[in-house]
Amino acid sequence: MADRRLAARMQRVEIEDTSVTAPPSRHPDDEPPADLPTGHHPLLRWWPLAAVVVLCLVAATMLASARDRAFVARIEAVPGLVRPLDAAPTPLWEVGGRTANGAVLAADSALVVLGESDDEWRVTAHDPATGAVLWAVPVGPASRSGFESSGVTCPAQSGAVGSLVLCLVPQPRVLYSDEASIQEQPRLTVVPLSARDGTRTGSWDVRGDVVGIERIDDDLVIGQLTPDGHLKVQRRSGRSGAVVWSYVTPVAMAQLLTASMRVLPPIVVLDGESTIILDAADGRTLVAGARFSGLQAAPLRGRFATWAPVGGAHMHDVDGTELYRMPGLPAQLAADDGSEPARVIVDEGSQLVSLDLGTGTEQWRTASPLDPRVLVGHRLVVSGAGTYGVLDASDGRELWSVDTDDALGWEPLSDGTLVLGPGLSPDGRPELWARALADGVRYWAVPLPEHVRHVDAVGGHLVVRTPNDLIVYG
Repeated sequence: MADRRLAARMQRVEIEDTSVTAPPSRHPDDEPPADLPTGHHPLLRWWPLAAVVVLCLVAATMLASARDRAFVARIEAVPGLVRPLDAAPTPLWEVGGRTANGAVLAADSALVVLGESDDEWRVTAHDPATGAVLWAVPVGPASRSGFESSGVTCPAQSGAVGSLVLCLVPQPRVLYSDEASIQEQPRLTVVPLSARDGTRTGSWDVRGDVVGIERIDDDLVIGQLTPDGHLKVQRRSGRSGAVVWSYVTPVAMAQLLTASMRVLPPIVVLDGESTIILDAADGRTLVAGARFSGLQAAPLRGRFATWAPVGGAHMHDVDGTELYRMPGLPAQLAADDGSEPARVIVDEGSQLVSLDLGTGTEQWRTASPLDPRVLVGHRLVVSGAGTYGVLDASDGRELWSVDTDDALGWEPLSDGTLVLGPGLSPDGRPELWARALADGVRYWAVPLPEHVRHVDAVGGHLVVRTPNDLIVYG
């Protein structure tokens, strides 16, 4: 793919042939020279070399094709990256009407969309190339007058759910009724669906007020407050509801402050009057912050970092052991292909810093007001305000940047060789610009619909969202 793009940049050059015409052969084409034995034509001596050349060309072509296939497979397997594009994309299909915010999932080889009609919430699987409906399943009633809102969600990590779709369906309570009905506990039904054909593979309920519920692998992590303000957290099988592990905070989490729970594999972060970090695999306590410390956390290459207004930032091993101090906040990347496995990017606000993952030793420091977004092919895509560009991740050098003359409505993406970023046409209409990852050369600009809100990579597919439509490009 890179070869095709380089070819597109080559210019046609005409060369004048000034060579002298060769003299005619001393012998007819069908007669060997006199000094050769009969039956030994000169061309016969060269056919083995020609055969070797042909075989080498075939082998090189096959090797290049195999490398292309391997490159495509590697890129499309990275959450947040777009499958490598051979040409400027065009709209393939769209879904109109009300769709849940972010409810586009990559499930096996399909794109699954959660949408609401006048009567029901429906989960629909589409062929990514054509938009053909593969299956559609209603999962819950639409919101009705006199009842609580019944917003359905289908949680996912990075938009990919594999072979199992898990949808959370609130069972709405009557808003105006007798005292017994008002005191009824909230109930949330978990609906597991097979991504292959939409078959409903079970159902189970979560009762009581939920602080947070998020997916990890094929399980759900559920946070609920106890009557005395402690936070109870359980990891449960998405298919059956069976409890994998359970944890209750030793201190109250919600008396003066509101408690929250976030799943950031490989950790679970509980926040309230104090911050507690759990191992997502088994529920072990890794870090317990002081009360009202404002401790924050983020995963980093199998480890995790913590930071607070007082005390700065620290890197922790998977077991919670503090390894070293960090000079700034860890970069929250939307996509990382693993091309720099021994490096951690830290954002100090006006500067970006690269640290050695193992020791915390500073490797490079670059003045940049832009925020890190994507790490791919040893290149770091950065953006902020109306500007985006690329740094060399090995030494921090700025390779290129572009000012769009407009605030970025969405963050730039990459397909491994291009940066796919927002831009404006000469008449001020939104466009999708493609610039070479290595040098910023612009290859194409694709018009986008007015009022575009998001451009995302879901399962390697380019998905454009407007207030009323979901459009897949390819």
